[in-house]
Amino acid sequence: MVEEEKEVLQKSTSPWGKVFWLFVILVFSGLTVFLSFVWLGKQTIESTTNAAVELVKAFRPAEVVETFEEWRDMEATATEGNILEVATATASEKFTRTTNFEMFGKTLPLGTTVSEITVPATYRYHIDLNHDWFVTTDGTRLLVLAPRIQPSFPVAFDTGGMQKKTNEGWARWDGTENLDELETTITSKLALRAADQEVMENIRDESRIAVAKFVKSWLLSQEAWADDKFEEIVIVFEGEKEANLSNAEPALKLGQEKEAPRP
Repeated sequence: MVEEEKEVLQKSTSPWGKVFWLFVILVFSGLTVFLSFVWLGKQTIESTTNAAVELVKAFRPAEVVETFEEWRDMEATATEGNILEVATATASEKFTRTTNFEMFGKTLPLGTTVSEITVPATYRYHIDLNHDWFVTTDGTRLLVLAPRIQPSFPVAFDTGGMQKKTNEGWARWDGTENLDELETTITSKLALRAADQEVMENIRDESRIAVAKFVKSWLLSQEAWADDKFEEIVIVFEGEKEANLSNAEPALKLGQEKEAPRP
């Protein structure tokens, strides 16, 4: 009986049996470690993600930087106290740039690139209060020769409302470049447009009303310029062609609290 038990024990402790049980132990241990890491990793990822989300909500770095940059770049400069804005005008301006391919001074038949930009623009006009004024009377008419109207620069335009389009020729690939070149000229083109004589004529009547109201509010507020002394205010600007103070239509009729009819 003792001999049989020894034989069984020896078989159970043979080299192949030891390898088998060692393999089982290693597999079980590895599986246990793997599951532990998976569980811990999941908890760590969830914790890290939640912490990051809460940090972004609390800090909002993009908004802080944007606000800081906005105020840092803002600069305020006092004027000389000599500007009186007399009129504004708005228009949707369209600019076009057309290019062809040339070689040795000749246009080659490779198509034409046409780029267009439409942008809302706001023109402003002013007079310089420090320039010479001439004021006289003609009965109950107050006659004023005011400083010349000047456009205010740069002309403001709304980039948010800007519309762009470009059409390339059949053998052309410069549409984007052509459009970019056109956009760089908008400020200078708007300046030329603001100073155009036809535009100046269009805003002159509105400017007369503004200056007449200024004269009424400022000059006539003095005791020597009582409201009941004058019935009309005539405004003519320096540099106006064929302008005559004596024969000009009134810009404002006093006592009626409204502008005079335009001719």
